[in-house]
Amino acid sequence: EFSLLARMVVKTDTCVFSNFRIYPGHGRVYVRTDGKSFRFINAKTAASFTMKRNPRKIAWTIFYRRLRKKGTQEDALKKAKKRVTSTSVMNRGIAGISIEDLKAKKSESGDKRKAMRDATVREAKDKNRKAQDEKKKVKKVAPAGGAPGGAAVKMGKAGGAGTIAPGRSSAPGKKSAR
Repeated sequence: EFSLLARMVVKTDTCVFSNFRIYPGHGRVYVRTDGKSFRFINAKTAASFTMKRNPRKIAWTIFYRRLRKKGTQEDALKKAKKRVTSTSVMNRGIAGISIEDLKAKKSESGDKRKAMRDATVREAKDKNRKAQDEKKKVKKVAPAGGAPGGAAVKMGKAGGAGTIAPGRSSAPGKKSAR
């Protein structure tokens, strides 16, 4: 008499705060002093409700997800449509490069590209080396400041000053403790 095809219908309630389904034997009921009853799925939702939190601003509630159109069937369909779009064939230039130049670059081999890159790196290094040589020549021709003849001036412990002047007192008008 009991058929496998016939499904048992379970009466479920919905949580007032999160809008989740509450199955029999789960959740709790909160009855306010005015007699209005509220069903919650767990203590977290009950506490949030009593703290007067707005379920539309809490990310895990169904109210929040519906408000921001999260997890709907249409959303999945839109993503599937986006994936289907195919790439179009190049038929125009980009930022000042003609289509012929683009096709030529695409058909270049990796070895040719590597050789061109090495050549530009070599040129840059040569340029830097020449600049360094020029700097060295300039330094040899005219030494930068200092004593005549290019020798550095030696200083004693006093730092070149013959006598050390006394420092300022702690306050103007007062005599120092020395």
